[in-house]
Amino acid sequence: MARLKFGPWGGIVGALGNHVGYIRKGIAILRMKSHPTNKKRTDKQKATTQRFQLMIKFIATMNSFTNVGFDVAARKVSPTAQNLAVSYNTKNAITGEYPNQEIDYPNVRVCEGSLPLPADVDVTADDMGEQVKLVFNWEPETDLPGASHRDQVMMLAYLPEVKESVYLDSGARRNEGQDFLMIFKNYGAKRNPKVVTYAETYIAFVANDRDSISNSLYCGRIEF
Repeated sequence: MARLKFGPWGGIVGALGNHVGYIRKGIAILRMKSHPTNKKRTDKQKATTQRFQLMIKFIATMNSFTNVGFDVAARKVSPTAQNLAVSYNTKNAITGEYPNQEIDYPNVRVCEGSLPLPADVDVTADDMGEQVKLVFNWEPETDLPGASHRDQVMMLAYLPEVKESVYLDSGARRNEGQDFLMIFKNYGAKRNPKVVTYAETYIAFVANDRDSISNSLYCGRIEF
């Protein structure tokens, strides 16, 4: 049963015949219900579904990060930050042919914007015993157009072996030139260890007021 949640001139919420109404970001949306079909799906359709499922699971490991990373871009359109993150990366960061498609890490984007990135970014790994310290270094210049010394670094490490992300979306200031992430080597139990041996790494910068952000930069695969 549908409800007029916001009065007689408001949007419909719930099922109404063959349609479903809901509110997204303050906008009333009405769509038709999906219906099952006995048609055999083509390989192209299966490939599209596989790409989407790969990216949904990937972005789910870093939702809080991409919600910041795509927030500025999402303000200009109706989709959510998560939708934009999934949409961009599904189109641009999948490699291979069905059924052997996979994430193309160098082309992944975890932040989208026009804030300038610093030069000479690099990431190194320091063995700390049970953990690895991933150290992100960058040129602490602040005279780039639009840049500020108060911009904050955003760092992310994706661990394909355990399908987990470690990140910080509010790190050191741009003029500090360095920050780090701590990565546990073992994500399993004693009887079933899941040892992490490498990470796919990304960096971006966000303005202090959160009204502008840079594109993310792929920093490479870092082996421990």
